[in-house]
Amino acid sequence: MNHTIFTALINKNYSFMIWDILSQEEKNTVLLKLMVHVTKADNTLQEGEFAYLLQLCKQLRLDPELIRKFIVESNDLNEILPSSEQERMQILYHLLFTMKSDNAINNVEEKLVYQLAFKLGFSEDMTRDFITLMHQYTIDTVPLNSMLDIIRKHNN
Repeated sequence: MNHTIFTALINKNYSFMIWDILSQEEKNTVLLKLMVHVTKADNTLQEGEFAYLLQLCKQLRLDPELIRKFIVESNDLNEILPSSEQERMQILYHLLFTMKSDNAINNVEEKLVYQLAFKLGFSEDMTRDFITLMHQYTIDTVPLNSMLDIIRKHNN
């Protein structure tokens, strides 16, 4: 077996085990860091993106000052990702809505979401369907049923 593939498999399995022992606050912090990373993809933080991040902080009971901290930090994302499909889907959901929060999706943001979705274990086709859906609607009008249809389509 190729050393690189073997190392990737070990790291993937090890990361999933570590996620399970994180506190909820630590998991929420990882989620926020990923969302800030998406907003930084185009080198600008739009008002809608910032508002979405503030709302996420409130929802997750995190200090909004973390937004500033993660904006200033380097773009290296060596984060621990969850193993449960529900938690991974929640992260993908937030990635998609963060990408759309300024009502503009650019190629750099799309590429980053593809990369992160792949790290989360989602197929390129599923991610493409979600991104296409996000292009078709505003952040406030994305139909939940359409999102569920995409999940059903790719999980059958």
